Amino acid sequence: MDGEHLLSAAKILAIFAVFLLFIQWVWIVIRNRQKEKRAVQARIYSQSLDVSSAAIESRLGSGSFDRLQLKAGLRLSNSAIVVGLLLFLALLAIIQAFVGLMFVILLLVSAILFAVFYWNYRYQKRRRLIFESTPEVIDDVIRGIDAGRSLEQALVNALNDAPKVFFPLLFRLRSAVESGRDYTGLIDDFSKLYSIPPLTFVAVALRTSSHYGSAVRPVLKKVSRSLRSQQEMRREFLAATAETRFTAMAFAVLPLVIGASLIGLNESFRDVLLDTESGKKMLMTSIGLIVVGTIIVFRMVQGVGRG
Repeated sequence: MDGEHLLSAAKILAIFAVFLLFIQWVWIVIRNRQKEKRAVQARIYSQSLDVSSAAIESRLGSGSFDRLQLKAGLRLSNSAIVVGLLLFLALLAIIQAFVGLMFVILLLVSAILFAVFYWNYRYQKRRRLIFESTPEVIDDVIRGIDAGRSLEQALVNALNDAPKVFFPLLFRLRSAVESGRDYTGLIDDFSKLYSIPPLTFVAVALRTSSHYGSAVRPVLKKVSRSLRSQQEMRREFLAATAETRFTAMAFAVLPLVIGASLIGLNESFRDVLLDTESGKKMLMTSIGLIVVGTIIVFRMVQGVGRG
């Protein structure tokens, strides 16, 4: 580690820091303009049609980034994101100075893929939990109605006893019920956020009941019964395809293990791959093909019984 390497790493880090600050400034300016534009549009629509405020209140997230975090249950502040990007850029600068640009590209692609897979894993986990817990929530609502509570109070109590994944919906729904606003749009938006179609049926039934006074209990029973039958079929299908999915996942992971073992155990082969230009190109090409093949296999088995 000589002075030239340290100087080049410091220069690259400074350039990355200035570029990041510029991007952050542009993002803040664009976000403020979007907020002003939405505020003006909401004021105009509220004066003319009186519907913009209801549309805004029926959404669980104020912006696209907030809804993206809400899907995965993440709570990252702007300062945490900026600090994380700065540290990651510093790591990239050090790697570029001492190892090379190809490894910087490899690390950058790996970080993006890891972030996407991590977000998708959390989103799918929360979505499955909502799908599995919805019948119990509906049954709690029905029991609350049978006990003499109002529909709104039964909904609040049922969501209060539900898993924490329902907390954003519970918070906004309790506020809407206490202030006398329409709360069915919140349930509809929650179903669209996590792609749970049965919750849309529940929202339509609740909206029809609140507007026209129809009985909502039979609809809730049918939705609960339908969800339980779907879960039973899903469990049977997963049990029937368990061996196939395990084989596919093994074929997806096996090339990575074999490649890492060959590079780690064979010193001369490792030196050729890491110290020559042709070896680096071959290594990058093989890693890219393995990653693409692994992603394809995982995407093929991901939707099996997960919908």
